[in-house]
This record gives sequence, C-alpha cells and structure tokens, in this order.
Amino acid sequence: MLLRCPTMNDTRCILFDTLFGTNSAPIVLIDPASDGAIVDANRKALEFYGYSREEFRELHVYDINTLGRSVLPVMREISSWSGGHYPQRFRHRLADGTVRDVQVYAGPVDLIDRKLLLCVIQDITQVIEAEQFNRLLLESVNIGVCGIDGGGMFTFVNPEAVRAFGFLHESEVIKLGIHRFLGEADRPLDGEAHRVLEAVATGTAVQGLECMMRREDGTPFPVRLVASPIRVGDQVKGAVISFTDLTREREREDEVADLMNAIPGAVFQAVMKPGKHFEITYFNGAAKSFLGLADGDDPTSAAVLSPLLTRSGWVDLLRSLRRSAGRLQAWEREFPIKGADEGRWLLGRASTRRQPNGDVVFNGVLLDITDRKLLEARLEDAALTDPLTGLRNRRHFEIALKEAEKRQAAASSPYSLMVIDIDHFKQLNDRHGHDAGDDVLRRVADTLRLRSRQSDCVARWGGEEFALLLPGTALGLASALANDIRGAVAEAGLSVDGLSVSIGVGEAAQGEDAGDFFRRIDAALYRAKANGRNRVELA
Repeated sequence: MLLRCPTMNDTRCILFDTLFGTNSAPIVLIDPASDGAIVDANRKALEFYGYSREEFRELHVYDINTLGRSVLPVMREISSWSGGHYPQRFRHRLADGTVRDVQVYAGPVDLIDRKLLLCVIQDITQVIEAEQFNRLLLESVNIGVCGIDGGGMFTFVNPEAVRAFGFLHESEVIKLGIHRFLGEADRPLDGEAHRVLEAVATGTAVQGLECMMRREDGTPFPVRLVASPIRVGDQVKGAVISFTDLTREREREDEVADLMNAIPGAVFQAVMKPGKHFEITYFNGAAKSFLGLADGDDPTSAAVLSPLLTRSGWVDLLRSLRRSAGRLQAWEREFPIKGADEGRWLLGRASTRRQPNGDVVFNGVLLDITDRKLLEARLEDAALTDPLTGLRNRRHFEIALKEAEKRQAAASSPYSLMVIDIDHFKQLNDRHGHDAGDDVLRRVADTLRLRSRQSDCVARWGGEEFALLLPGTALGLASALANDIRGAVAEAGLSVDGLSVSIGVGEAAQGEDAGDFFRRIDAALYRAKANGRNRVELA
C-alpha cells in the first residue's frame, strides 16, 4: 500500500515507493537544502533503524549519524558530486540506541523538481569487526604479512613486515612495491626471487621458498616465505605474502654448528629404516679429521666409512644398532677402527627416536677412547703379570688353563702342562739373601720364556714354583721340552752353589677337569723332588 507523503507532493511520494519500496537494501532520501532533513525511507530502512515512517520523516541526518551536525558539510559535498554514488563509512544510531557500522552509497538525484540525496545503506558491522580482528591478528603475529596488487604494489603491511623492511610506520611502506625488497641490493632480481610474483602473474601459490630480501638500507636478510594469490571470481587481483625472517635462525644454526665442531669427537645423525637398512645422514665438520679421512671424502658415504672397520666389526656394530632401534633404547658401543693411526678405539653413544614413518633416528657422538683403552690394557696386564719376573701370574694362568680345557672339549685339541720348582731355594735365600734369590727367580723365568712359544702360557705360580701350559701339545713333545728346561737350568750356573729344578709334566686326558689335571701334574712334581730332585716325572 502506498502511503501519503506530507513533505512531498503525491507524485514524488508515489515515485519513490515505486522505485525503492521493495528494494532489499535500506534506502534513505535526504534533503541537503533543509539541513539534512530525512524526506523518506523504504520499508527495509524503517526495519533497520527501528522507526515508523512518520517518526523517520521527523528526523535529520545528524540524528542518526554519530558525527552529529559535523556530517552536514560531508553531506553537502556529496550532493554536489555527479556521475554516480560513492561509498562512505559512517556509524549510525538506531532507534533503540544501538550503533552500527554502515557503508553509505550516496549520490544526488533529481526527483520531479527537487534535488535530493539518495543514500543506499549497507550494514558492515560484522565486516568491520572481522577487519579489526584480522588487524589485531596481523599485528600480533611474529611473521611479516603483506598484500600486493597485480603490479606488486603493497595494499597492506603488518607491523612485523614494517620492522623487517626497516621502517617505523606502515605509511612509509604502503606507497612502495614488493620489488624494492626482493633480492640482493647490489644485483637485480634473480629467477628465484621472481617466483614471489608468480602468485600474481599466474595464480600459482609459492610454498616455503627460502630466498634473500633486503631492508630499506640495502642490508640483505634470509627469509622463508609463502605467497598465496588473491582471487576475485576467475581473476587474480593480487597476493598475500607471509615471510619469516631467518636471520636469528641462521645465527643459531651457526652457533650450534660451532658448538658441535668444538666437541672433541664426531657428532652424527643416522637413521634405521623399518627394513633394517642403516644410513648415516649427518656428520659435523670435525668428523673428517677425527676419523682420519681426506678433505674431499664424504663422511656419510658407506664407501668412505667401510675401510675403517673389518667385515666382522661392521657386522657386530650394525647388530648393536639394530638391537637399540628395535628396543628404542639408547645405543652405546666401544669398537676399534683402522686407518692412519692403528689401534684406535672409539666409543659411540646415541639417543633413539622413532619417526611417524617408522624410521628410528639416532642422534649421537663418537669419542676417541684409545688412551683409556691403553690404560685399561696396561692395568689389566699389570693385574695378570708377576712384577718380579715379568711372567704371567697365577690368576692369568688359571684363566688360560680353563680356556685350554674348553678348546679340548670343543675340538679335541690336546694340551700338556708342566709344573717347575727350584730345588733348595730356601737354603739359597738364607745363605745369600733375598736379592740373590730374586735374581735366580728372574733368570729361571728367562730360561722358561726363551723355551716357550707365543701360544704357550708361562707363569710364576707362587714362590719358587712355575707353570708352563702347552696348548696343542702331546705328552712326548712336552716331556722332551721339560728335560731340555731341566738341563738348561742345571748347566747355566745360575747360582754359586749350583741350581736345579724338579718338573712334573703330563698331557690332559680327554674330558679331564682342568683342576684335577693340575693336581695330577703337581703330584708328579712332588714325586720328582722325593726321588732326588733335578729330574722330570711324568704324570
């Protein structure tokens, strides 16, 4: 139904209702010449502002605009425009006091015989709230974010981008283009840098590109960036570029590299694939020197590393790595390596971590423990050596005797044993002193050492008693050697009063207990002494 318009003639009122009465957007008609009086409004405007038609016609534009009467000069300027409606943002107050953000498309119209201002109202409150949220979001993130148009000119920049480019305020940047900050200062854009502009030129997104940008003063800095095209319909209108300044990250990487290279060893990373394929993926810069490799060698190459260990050494090493990977336990292993410096020992230690794809990653270090191993060997040797004669001691001999028993059981390998005792040693000590006795012990030890093989074990059993283990030796050869030793001592004149030894010798029976065997040989020794000394008795 058409309503009568008290401020216009019937023709103007009917024309307004006919043109805008059913329009889906709020539309308000204002008279600039009457101090911005509201002439009329369509049904959508009445619903939006919450007034009846009669109430709305009693208002002026400054009654609904939060600018108050300050809006009148703006309204008069707009009414003087020609050629279309131009958008302006205002804040309008509704009948219930609520304030909404609106975008007003206003322009002059001639309605019958009067020049009025037609205002199409768009509620953009939610848009403004979203813009404010996005603005706060962009201002709070620690990455640079900027928008560019089709020509590469900035449409927006967030504070982090402003700082990265070396400016104080976005107003200094917004008038510039992205070209100014791409590539090195002393050379033109290279192909890689041009990829940033591909998002605009071709609509193709660029992901994770690492390249150089430059600040306003020309200082280059490394970045990792993403460029996403902005599409409006089927057209690409620009791109959003986000970038992370990698300067600090690169500095941290250099610091970590310096730290790893300062470690007295080789830092490594390796991966064990689900199929038990092992691959070294990283060694620090100190690894080549540490492993004795040439400058041009790749320390992660299997071909370069393979000569460092024997085949069996590699098998044992890989077995230990696979065991740690399977149990997801820390790995630790001591192993010898070959190379320019023979006899080097390394200690490997690594933590394990399973990746989502099933790979197990080892992060660890190799340390040189050669000095420690040499010290351990010396200490072990000292613990198994008689300090007076330099022969093996009783403890070492007992270990060797048990090993001979095991070899006989495993391979039926014969072995013989002799026990040697210096005759009348107590009287020699009493008559000439302990120094002379010690000298006799050393000279008898030298005689035994000269008549034994490298595979034999000659030891000082205790006091003036010695033992000689002969692996792989039958009784006949052992007996002949015992008589040779007895004769050599007797003929050497090791004492002013003469010197002799008594010897018990025998071959172990198949399956005979090593302890029982020794006692059998010891009994033969006592028979030799009981039968007049300076003789050999067979067990």
